[in-house]
Amino acid sequence: MLNKKRLKVLDANLLYLIGAILFWTLGAYVQGRSLQSGLIITQYVIILLPPIIYIKAKKLNIKETLKLNKISFKHGFLVACITILTYPAAVFANALLMTIMSLIGNLNIPQLPTAASSSEYLILMFVISISAGICEEVFFRGFILSGYERMGKKKAIILSAILFGFFHFNLYNLMGPIVLGLVFGYLVVETNSIFAGMIGHIVNNGFAVTLGFILNLVSEVLPNMDTASEAAVELPTSIAMLSGTIVFGIISAVTVLIAYQLIKIIKKDRAELNSKVCSDETNVEVKGVEFTPLIFTGILFIIIAIVQIKEIISLG
Repeated sequence: MLNKKRLKVLDANLLYLIGAILFWTLGAYVQGRSLQSGLIITQYVIILLPPIIYIKAKKLNIKETLKLNKISFKHGFLVACITILTYPAAVFANALLMTIMSLIGNLNIPQLPTAASSSEYLILMFVISISAGICEEVFFRGFILSGYERMGKKKAIILSAILFGFFHFNLYNLMGPIVLGLVFGYLVVETNSIFAGMIGHIVNNGFAVTLGFILNLVSEVLPNMDTASEAAVELPTSIAMLSGTIVFGIISAVTVLIAYQLIKIIKKDRAELNSKVCSDETNVEVKGVEFTPLIFTGILFIIIAIVQIKEIISLG
């Protein structure tokens, strides 16, 4: 077991760098030509394909590396419920950082694509929910998490979640993905199945797409909502952000407690099985040079963050 060939931290960081480069070159190009088809190409060619090619090139067991193990219906359902319950916490995390940023100027929050018709809704569900849920989980909770497990499961969950957040290359959407990454990472490790992460990711993104679609429908039925929105915009950005942050903070405090109870059910069900699994990934010495690829992606994120901060200040 100790000599079993497996991913290293360097492998995870190298693929992370490769993914970032492809995302900002090929991904930017195809999305610039057509957003929807570009997003599909980004997910399947830039996000999903590289880890599979990398694993095959290193002649590793793809099933073990990506944790392609079945998950019970009960646990799959619990994962879906846990995801919905932690959604407010992800929104709260994003809102908290944006509230802090609003202190230096006015925000220019990027708008996510929303569906205005049933056909657009189905397309967005496939692109943003299903495709992203499958491809990004293979990349992060499959490949990246497996590489970092040599440092121990807790560190692997935390570090892969942070890398997941930073890979969005967007200060407005940094903390939310980190929170979700922690949840998905823990569920994948606890169930020993990448499908836990996929279910959670698909449900989370699907919930966001559905919420956007419903709000569009409501705004058509109740056009006076636009007037109310305009009135809300007249409030100082920092006050408006703080109000929303407090609301989501209160909601998430309640929902996270409920989610924790559901997590305990999964943990209890898996306790005996997980105790029988021989763990050989913890506390392996990792050399600092293995983190070198992160320097380049870190510089890229800093540049983007500076650009966004300058924009916020200029709008202030």
